[in-house]
Amino acid sequence: MSDIEPYQEPDDDEPKWAGDPKHMGFLEHLEELRWSLLKPIAAFMIAFVASMIFIVDVKDILLAPLYANYSHLSEEELLVVFPGLTTYNVTGVFMAMLLIGVIIGLMVASPFFIYYLGRFLAPALTVQEKKILVPGSFSVLLLFLLGCSFGYYILLPRTITAVIWFNQLLGFQMLWTTSNYFGFLTFTILGLGIAFQMPLAIIVLVTIGVVTPEQLREYRRYIVLSILILAAILTPPEPVTQLALAGPLWILYELSIIVSVFLK
Repeated sequence: MSDIEPYQEPDDDEPKWAGDPKHMGFLEHLEELRWSLLKPIAAFMIAFVASMIFIVDVKDILLAPLYANYSHLSEEELLVVFPGLTTYNVTGVFMAMLLIGVIIGLMVASPFFIYYLGRFLAPALTVQEKKILVPGSFSVLLLFLLGCSFGYYILLPRTITAVIWFNQLLGFQMLWTTSNYFGFLTFTILGLGIAFQMPLAIIVLVTIGVVTPEQLREYRRYIVLSILILAAILTPPEPVTQLALAGPLWILYELSIIVSVFLK
């Protein structure tokens, strides 16, 4: 007898999408999406709980730019000039710390969210789109971290110093409240993280044909003027602080023009 096995019809009960995401059904896609979202949610919960456990250390780090302005004072002078943050709400401190924990959780979970969402969408993307996905996702995270770091280490300390100086110049004493300080800190740091996404936004607009590098050069003066106006609105009336915000945004705009030329 021959050792060749007889031909068998394929088993129709075997799912056609097995091993191939392109042939998955709707419910299978939902299940895959659910598992893709569970991992970022788990990362968020772990980061949130960790931030609550070490909330005292987190609070000290966030207050460092403020206390740096009073480091030259003795303990007795500090109690008179700056006794500490105050609150006029029973749950003010709790809500502020809760918000900080949520923000830290979102920042930690965002790389996981981008990665697993990209992996979920990858089968539906073209080869060219897949080549853009990884560097694009990395660029989003890198620019966001650069913006947040710039806000915390450079812009925030100078802004606080300018605010204190301006109030003392007019004879007013600053009474820092918990909600005002942490709200201002969150707005500054996250705002810079979002503002630093400008190059990517411009590159996307150039890629899809909404604008051209030539138009970006032509309207450069108006963009720079808009950046200066935005810096004047978002920062105290102190030239150094305004330039500290406007300068990096201007540089990012120029870099986005250079990159868009190569992409075009």
